[in-house]
Amino acid sequence: MSRAVLSLVIVGGIATLSNAVATAQPVADFYKGKTISILMGTGPGASYDLYGRTIAEHLGKHIPGQPNIVVEHMPGAGGVVAGNHIFGPAPQDGSKLLLAHALPLIERMSPTGVRYESRKLHWLGSYDAIAQMMAIWHEVPVANLDDLKSNDFVVGSFNRTHFSYQWAMLTKHILGAKYRVTTGYPSGNHLNLAMERGEIAGWTASWESFAVGRPDWLRDKKVRFLVQYTLERVRELPDIPTLTELSPPDQRAMPEFIASGTPFARSLAVGPGVPADRVAALRKAFDDLMLDRDFLALAAKRKLDIHPRNAAAINALLEKVVRASPEFVARVMKAVD
Repeated sequence: MSRAVLSLVIVGGIATLSNAVATAQPVADFYKGKTISILMGTGPGASYDLYGRTIAEHLGKHIPGQPNIVVEHMPGAGGVVAGNHIFGPAPQDGSKLLLAHALPLIERMSPTGVRYESRKLHWLGSYDAIAQMMAIWHEVPVANLDDLKSNDFVVGSFNRTHFSYQWAMLTKHILGAKYRVTTGYPSGNHLNLAMERGEIAGWTASWESFAVGRPDWLRDKKVRFLVQYTLERVRELPDIPTLTELSPPDQRAMPEFIASGTPFARSLAVGPGVPADRVAALRKAFDDLMLDRDFLALAAKRKLDIHPRNAAAINALLEKVVRASPEFVARVMKAVD
């Protein structure tokens, strides 16, 4: 063997040994004294950022080595930019966590630009599920499901790939609602203002849009809720049915499919290359955080709902999304178009 080849073998062996030693480093030793980050696919502000900062304030004490945690922002393409980063160029050592959007649904329904694979990400769990519902302004003569089906009015939304549009269109498809759906509103605040001004009758809003952003509207009954777009009814609205409940048997799978993806919009994940022992430690830290009284008290003070699912539960939902046949996904896409 030549000296050059021998040198390459030695160097390669040393690099492999170094990687093995790094991977074998005890979890607590790896995290001790480190600053790790929670990456989110939105800019600062609103409930998404508030969730991230609330989690960052308390998660570190549950991770072996008790690292400091900061938040980072990488907005773009409804969370796809951040998802692509975590999956690829981000450090695959457990030092960067993703506060995710509904990435599995985006991967199946709007795959343009998607470079991540949801099934290969290591999901730690979900702290809630994005809870959206059909919200109608109190002055609009639409008070029940029959009115929804018989009155002609306008519902606002962000854009055609957003839940606010897709849920509204799926409701039209399944329940035979007569309203028209308009797009182009840049934020929930803009939609709320349009509703207050009478430009639109309502929109498929997230519960946090009112619980956090407009609590006085809830107190004064300025909005009516007709349908929930959730896996189960939110505890604050026990009498409002979900779209899955309202759907005939032959169409029930469609809202169930989309609803199964909503907990991923309130979840944490790490990249596919993170060592198994660190993934296990982070999953345990997440589970412990969900029982942390100080964390729960702070979330309640900030009006942030916490309805956790552990890694096993969220991975079971992931399978429902990623295993859906292309023919079924095409059927859903046609219904929400």
